Amino acid sequence: MAVINPFNLSIPDAESHSRLFLRDSELGFGIATIFEVAAKLKAICESDDENSKYNWADIRTLIAIHARNDTVLNLASRLAMTKQALNKILRKLIAEDLVIITTDRRDKRRKILQLSVNGTNELARITTPMRDIIARAYRNAGADAVYGSDQVLWAILGESHIAKNI
Repeated sequence: MAVINPFNLSIPDAESHSRLFLRDSELGFGIATIFEVAAKLKAICESDDENSKYNWADIRTLIAIHARNDTVLNLASRLAMTKQALNKILRKLIAEDLVIITTDRRDKRRKILQLSVNGTNELARITTPMRDIIARAYRNAGADAVYGSDQVLWAILGESHIAKNI
């Protein structure tokens, strides 16, 4: 099965497949696609009745903490939230025993957020439908497309974000 290139909306031939397309319309389509994928992932979570006690901000916070334990200030920056908004979410997640606060081993003054065992289990349950759809898309696209997709996403996040995750 040929993979359809979403940026030119046709099956790429050998010559055009090797070129990098950066036309304005294709960049616009790429931006719109990223937002539509985010909206679809949000809709998948919200359509599950068992997730009704969590809003999208709660789920994003759990996902971000799972991806990397962090301080409140750094996490707020990563999620593009104010510290006050994030604290409101964290109070709920801590009360439900999904997130715990630990002391940084290198700097005892710093407090680090991490998922509790309950948080890890609940996140796995919540994100299973999202993981299934992403895994299916990656399998259909193939290994080269997965690598390329990862490279594009990391490039959008920027080198400073990559360095923090290593």
